[in-house]
Amino acid sequence: MYPENFFPITGTFVEYENDVVGRVKISLSVYEELLNGEFENYLIAGICKERTLKGEDPILITSDFIRGGYKLLNPPTEFEEKCNHFLKYMYLDGGKENREFEFYSTKHFALAYADPEELHRIIDQLVQDRSIEVRKIHNLSQRRYLYQGVKVSNSGKELAKKELPKMPMFGLVSQEITTGDTEVDKKINHARKLFFDEPQTMDGMRSACETLSYVLEPLRGDLSSVFTSGDVSDFFKLVNTFDIRHNKESTKDLKHPEQLEWVFYTLLNSINTYTKLKNKGI
Repeated sequence: MYPENFFPITGTFVEYENDVVGRVKISLSVYEELLNGEFENYLIAGICKERTLKGEDPILITSDFIRGGYKLLNPPTEFEEKCNHFLKYMYLDGGKENREFEFYSTKHFALAYADPEELHRIIDQLVQDRSIEVRKIHNLSQRRYLYQGVKVSNSGKELAKKELPKMPMFGLVSQEITTGDTEVDKKINHARKLFFDEPQTMDGMRSACETLSYVLEPLRGDLSSVFTSGDVSDFFKLVNTFDIRHNKESTKDLKHPEQLEWVFYTLLNSINTYTKLKNKGI
């Protein structure tokens, strides 16, 4: 009934790992629900697989997670998004160096956040778009397929590169932000160190976001000279809505690193933009 390498972690939670979905950490009761209910199993499988490939800890799959919590991680849900995601996976996993791949529809579907049948259509679409080339497709019966000699084409490489995160995000993190106040600058650098120091933890990332929010708080009255008053209001609503500074029952709990990344970069980019424009005399 349970997969191989299925072993308890703590209490009612278990963890297992296989080649199809990678590492999975899940409640026993939720595992039963996923087997018998109608949920986005293949999207959840894709999340588990991608985190495993990135060397990240498995996400804890709870009842809330399968009922919509997974959406906070922004998995690709539309067909075109899945095509782009699968193409980027191949490009980054050696396709840019002309590596050749072999895929089984019933084994590698999680790489595209798809079910086996949809993976077949994704590969067909990428071939039609001339983004990939497939030397041979074997129909193994019962809608199972083996794809041999899969390579990312030159046009596919160009498309994949366009879809990758651009360098400005790296520049935002690495560039020196000078506000003119050495104490404030120290806080900004301290926040960046907190956020990126290994081992990266949720507490460290949250503390980094909190530090940046305190940097911005004294500037609240002056931010409207750079941003609209509505933007300023929305910005502080963002900070206060999530559990960055205010420990209230009404705040939304941040449970995933990706959520804190979003808050951190929003805070840091706001400080950077404000500082640059003020230095220009705006």
